[in-house]
Amino acid sequence: AREYAPIEFPAVPNFEVLNALVSGAKQTQYNCHVGVVECKDSYYGQHEPERMPVSYELINKWEAWKKAGAICSEMESATLFIVGSCLRVRVGAILLLAGNKEREKNGIIVQRCTDVERPIQAAINAIRILIENDNKKVISL
Repeated sequence: AREYAPIEFPAVPNFEVLNALVSGAKQTQYNCHVGVVECKDSYYGQHEPERMPVSYELINKWEAWKKAGAICSEMESATLFIVGSCLRVRVGAILLLAGNKEREKNGIIVQRCTDVERPIQAAINAIRILIENDNKKVISL
């Protein structure tokens, strides 16, 4: 997203969308975590950083993200948040935690999750909430 805004510009979801996603997830009674996510541009840099020419940097940065409280890592949301902000479009993200490399490194068995039905249902609920809230705004004008 460096072509849209300076690197220091915060990549954050729209607050209304974030709240709707949390409410949508709660309606489905699924576990939901909200927090800072590390967003990067290299899948293999995260999963096999030692293979990369800048492995020392990737490993150090990931350790810093963990110490700062990041709850997961992914590759798309930051750009979506920045573009949405620049275009004045509400954007949010719901992520499915498919695996946990940190737990695996510590010998904890992690069952891989590929069930996309849950986050899709939570997102549908969130869209309904946003529509409902938007309709209330129009009526009150």
